Amino acid sequence: MKKYFCLLLCMIWSGVASAQTNTLATFNLQHSEILRTGMMVLGGWALLNILVGSFRLMKATRNKRYFFQMNIYWSIVNLIIAAIALYSLLTTDPATRTLAESIQEHSWYKKILYLNIGLDVAYFMTGIWLQERARYSPKTEQLQGWGQAVVLQGIFLLILDIVLAALLEDKATLLYNLIP
Repeated sequence: MKKYFCLLLCMIWSGVASAQTNTLATFNLQHSEILRTGMMVLGGWALLNILVGSFRLMKATRNKRYFFQMNIYWSIVNLIIAAIALYSLLTTDPATRTLAESIQEHSWYKKILYLNIGLDVAYFMTGIWLQERARYSPKTEQLQGWGQAVVLQGIFLLILDIVLAALLEDKATLLYNLIP
């Protein structure tokens, strides 16, 4: 009877361990998918800005010329960031991460996103400051166009980073429930 009881406990324990492993793999895949989707959105936004801005720049005059220039410059940086992040996400297998690695990576991404949210607010405020400064500067059109572009990019990035942070926070309970 003792043998069967021990066997039953071992089976239950292995089922729990297997469930934790499956839950961890599921969390890692969902985490990676959220980040991959976010970087695809960022890359798509960047490509759209580069294409539209390039065509519109040819016919733009006055402050719109500077608006499209800044959008193109900003989008090149966004495209590079998205490409590097996607490369990193696509070349690693999220299902093989341990619990400690998953917690560390999740924490790192949350810190990056919260830092980015602060930077996005700073971008937005800088864009407003450039527009205000344009009123008293001899470079009115340049500062106004740049300010409008920085405000637009700041708002988009703020929304993207808030959504990504909220989605990652939503999945965090699944991860933290795995901690023994």
